[in-house]
Amino acid sequence: MAPAKNAELELELDRLYQLPLDEFTAARNELASRLRAGKRGDAAEHVKQLRKPPVAVWLVNQLARERELDVQRLAKAGEALAKSQANAASGRGPESFLEARRDERRALERLAQAARAIARSAGLSGSTVDRATETLRAASLTSEGRDLLKRGRLTQELQPPGFEALSGLSGAAPRTKRGSVERASDDKSAARRRALKDAREHLRELRSEEREGARAARSAERDAERAEQESAKLRAAATDAAEQAERATAARLAAEAEIEDLQTDRP
Repeated sequence: MAPAKNAELELELDRLYQLPLDEFTAARNELASRLRAGKRGDAAEHVKQLRKPPVAVWLVNQLARERELDVQRLAKAGEALAKSQANAASGRGPESFLEARRDERRALERLAQAARAIARSAGLSGSTVDRATETLRAASLTSEGRDLLKRGRLTQELQPPGFEALSGLSGAAPRTKRGSVERASDDKSAARRRALKDAREHLRELRSEEREGARAARSAERDAERAEQESAKLRAAATDAAEQAERATAARLAAEAEIEDLQTDRP
């Protein structure tokens, strides 16, 4: 297939995965028909086999387009987490794992917040957001998943593998030397301290967000009260103006009547 046709098909597929979910199947079949009519049978068959994404996966694909930077950050953190397995197996410290875990959590929090906003506008449930978040994390942990995630082309929900063994790095301590075991124990203690520090930092961030949200709510309430007061003043001014206009109309009618009477009484 010519490069130009390949690029054109990629654009068509991007548009396909951007559509509302209830339009996916009809648009996919229409694209396959156009490809077949254009003598591109292989491409038509490929498009025809594309699966309609589940609703949680559709949500992930929308995030890939609307929150591209956060998705890239998550993919980078997922790649670092996957590499930390090899680091742990070779006896290296947990620093890279903890840093990647922290980056992953922050990216996921931002994406989950954006997912909730999209879900509300689309009338989706909270469980859909939870499944989308799980799929985001799982996709970030493999090269194929990261590629599909960045392109917004996922077609099925994914479940992330566990990393619990990495948090303890139990395989990092050789049993042949006492000093190595002690160093491994120190590494575990240091890892726990860093994890506790991260958790406390996360709590501070959440408390800060809570305070900011409360301040924003109070400010919005004050603005609403001021707007209501201003609206009441404007309504009162409008009423006064209307009454003044009515008095002016009455005075005009009286003046016209007086003139008419004077004209009628002329000798």
